[in-house]
Amino acid sequence: MKELGREICYNNTVQENEQVLSDDNVVQSVRDGNTRNFEILINRYSKKIINFIHKMIIDYDEAQSLAQDVFLKVYETIKRYKMQDNFQAFIFTIAKNITLNYIKKQKRILWLSGQSNESGNNQFAEERYFRSEETQQDLLEKTQQEEMMTEALKSLKENQRIALIMKVYLDLSYNKIAEVTGWSVPKIETLISRAKSNLKEKVRLKEMGKTEILQENKKINVLKVNAR
Repeated sequence: MKELGREICYNNTVQENEQVLSDDNVVQSVRDGNTRNFEILINRYSKKIINFIHKMIIDYDEAQSLAQDVFLKVYETIKRYKMQDNFQAFIFTIAKNITLNYIKKQKRILWLSGQSNESGNNQFAEERYFRSEETQQDLLEKTQQEEMMTEALKSLKENQRIALIMKVYLDLSYNKIAEVTGWSVPKIETLISRAKSNLKEKVRLKEMGKTEILQENKKINVLKVNAR
């Protein structure tokens, strides 16, 4: 019966298998030689892995590249995974380690937008210039809010950032975060509480200067219009 089940697994399409196989079933089928089923794991976890890495390093293109490294590592080490363990914790542990290694190598440029983003922002600013003042104001506020949150998030201590991203953005349980990080649940709760408190304070301080920035930008736009 076991062999029959395995044969059916081979004959089904990846899409069909994805509907009926648990993570452990998929892992076992890959170990047994049905490597095409590894695509199921990619389909199930790629979005979450990219999202996690993206929140850690901001650069989306680099996050996609690192996610590929994660799945390559998973494939190479899949035989080490202990059945009945939590596969989600297994893959996020690999993602965390690869991301932290990347961060260590990129400390000097971490969180910087890069020249390509700067040129993109300049182009966006030029296009926005010809829109209505109300639209300009809305876009400016939205951009500044995103930048404010990014700056606040990046300024958190590394362990606070990891805990907060896993809980808030990935919606992982405290127990799963504990499996991935090796931290105790009480420590994770403390880290998340401190992270939220720190974020709130940093955003508050940013908001205090926000009005002055908006007023200054409005003056600049008026000067540009008058100079046309």
